[in-house]
Amino acid sequence: MDISVVDQSPIFTNTDANEAIRHSVDLAKFSDEIGLKRFWVAEHHGSTAFAGCSPEILIPKIASSTKNIRVGSGGVMLMHYSPYKVAENFRLLESLFPNRIDLGLGRAPGGDSYQSGALAYGSKTTGPEFFPTKMNDLRSFLANERTETKSFESVNVTPGLGLIPDTWLLVSSDQGAEYASFFGLPMSLAYFINQDCLHLAKKYRENFKPSVFSKEPRVSVALFVICADTEEEARVLSSSASAWRKNVERGNFGPFPTCEDALNEIDTYNETDKSLVGDQRSIEKKLRKIIDITAADELKIITICESMQAKKESYKLIKEIFS
Repeated sequence: MDISVVDQSPIFTNTDANEAIRHSVDLAKFSDEIGLKRFWVAEHHGSTAFAGCSPEILIPKIASSTKNIRVGSGGVMLMHYSPYKVAENFRLLESLFPNRIDLGLGRAPGGDSYQSGALAYGSKTTGPEFFPTKMNDLRSFLANERTETKSFESVNVTPGLGLIPDTWLLVSSDQGAEYASFFGLPMSLAYFINQDCLHLAKKYRENFKPSVFSKEPRVSVALFVICADTEEEARVLSSSASAWRKNVERGNFGPFPTCEDALNEIDTYNETDKSLVGDQRSIEKKLRKIIDITAADELKIITICESMQAKKESYKLIKEIFS
């Protein structure tokens, strides 16, 4: 079982965005050292909790700081951007780092309506109804094929750039699974967003159409996991994210509290279906249950906790489960 990282560059009350980005690069180096498969960075805009606003800028920094791990986006929010520009960006990255670049695509806005409006400045094609058209055009630009949009028939991607990066679709709904199977894209199920999405793996495989992106269906599952030597330690580490979620429910979208502050805010940790928290034995049991349901080829792990050393140890313990 391949184990990968999705890193959202979280910001804590005792850090800032600059430090969060440096921590992402540090975590990528460690992930490379212990033999993890991929390191994906997220796209969030105008957020005081997540610093990763531009995957295509952060990816080359991480790729140049590592040796073997694949590096990609988790994901680029295609609704905001020109498929032509996305294709050139990622084929150029593939030129710079051959066989190491992933293009994970998302359909969510990655920010509130104000941020989306600023990103959409000058564009009329940002609504979700345009996603299939943009996906068609992106496929054509990545594969050097004739586009279905007639006005782009004379548009060519810069000749000589790298080949098609490993391209995935982030999915948390039936509609997303339908797009992934129709376009022949590997599918990354966002269990950390929607815990009712695991059944989509079967539906996706049944309807999958081979394509330039993949000859066969591939499924990964993205989960929020914290693993430690003991259950109690894991629960303490998870308090920051747990308190942050409660703050979000109250309309407070600020940075993640420290463990000390979080434990003062919440009396006890209550595990939700969104997070898997525990020692190696309990985490293995929970992960294998999800693997059995989805027949996943890969797990993409999101870990948010205050101590960078504890975060690294969590990934190391999860890697050991499947070594």
